[in-house]
Amino acid sequence: MKKWKLYELNFLLFFIIAFINTQIIPYLKVMKYSIVERGYMIAGMAIITIFGQIVFGVLCDKYNKTKPFFLIGYSMMFVSSFLLFLKHSPILLYDMILVSISGGMVHVMMGLDETWMLEIDENKYGFLRAAGAIGLSVGAIVVGRLLKKVSFSMISIGISISTILFLFIFFKLKDQHKKQIKLQVADLKELAHNHYYVYLILIYLCIYIIGTADQYVVVNKMLQLHIDSTMIGLKWAVQSFMEIPLFLFASKLLKKFNIYHLLSFGTIMYAIKFILYGLFQSAVGIIMTTTLQVVTLPLIMMTSKILIKKVSSEQLFHSAQMIGMAIFIGISSLITPIITSYLCKVFGVDTTLYIIAVFSIIPLLMIYHFMKMMK
Repeated sequence: MKKWKLYELNFLLFFIIAFINTQIIPYLKVMKYSIVERGYMIAGMAIITIFGQIVFGVLCDKYNKTKPFFLIGYSMMFVSSFLLFLKHSPILLYDMILVSISGGMVHVMMGLDETWMLEIDENKYGFLRAAGAIGLSVGAIVVGRLLKKVSFSMISIGISISTILFLFIFFKLKDQHKKQIKLQVADLKELAHNHYYVYLILIYLCIYIIGTADQYVVVNKMLQLHIDSTMIGLKWAVQSFMEIPLFLFASKLLKKFNIYHLLSFGTIMYAIKFILYGLFQSAVGIIMTTTLQVVTLPLIMMTSKILIKKVSSEQLFHSAQMIGMAIFIGISSLITPIITSYLCKVFGVDTTLYIIAVFSIIPLLMIYHFMKMMK
């Protein structure tokens, strides 16, 4: 498998994801859906994320293949997104179904791609993920500029053209050769009884609750400040671009620093990030704060892959990774909008951001305990 094709595939996948993921909330606001209606749609996205991650992870391990399920997942994401952004008027049930599938499959595809890349070449994982971060950054800028001049239907056209290029590269790739291991129900029960695995997933669930708030609370604050979709797109672009340096030096960092210290540092920087989000009241300030992404999500994501692999068996490679992501990404996506919307209503957006920052103490204590468990 030629590595340059993998870089191109990752760039294009995340470029397309940027068109979808960065504009779902602004699109729903333009469609004049209430906060409650948007909340139901976001909950639908989380449910699809949870079940999608589990189903695709188990299927990949059961049939010892990734490529066919990767294509199925991508097709679901593309079709639902194409139909969603193509129309110009709100249809509640129609939009609820398509937003749930589109947004949910974005998370499933990100998880499936990261697991596949880790499986293909663990040493080059950081570089491959950096190519995705570049695609996400470029895509966010491009879609932001497009929407300044044209309607949301341009997203459907943009992802259609990009999909042609994506599939051209995708069909040239060969699936990863894996050991033929028959997955059984007992193997999945093994994960449930693996105390190290379960505790690790709970740690990442707490951390991802903080990270998910960045997508919803911060974007809602920007919308309250009447910041347009171009600047929101720029926030996503800067956020994605700042992930690149750490992904490029991921292998060196893991060799030089203790993995638990890296995880703790990333969590602490999340707390600082949310304090600054609460303090700044302008687009410039919020986007400047976003640059701290360089030491938050990449550290969290990178350590999760390595630690989950460390505490689970080889035959459960996909299942352990995807079920883990189903829990800490899916459940955090489900409960964070509900909890934070209530907190925003009672305390206001800025105080909610400070509460999220204080919440980071919980995963920090859990990391310290897990480190002692592993010793």
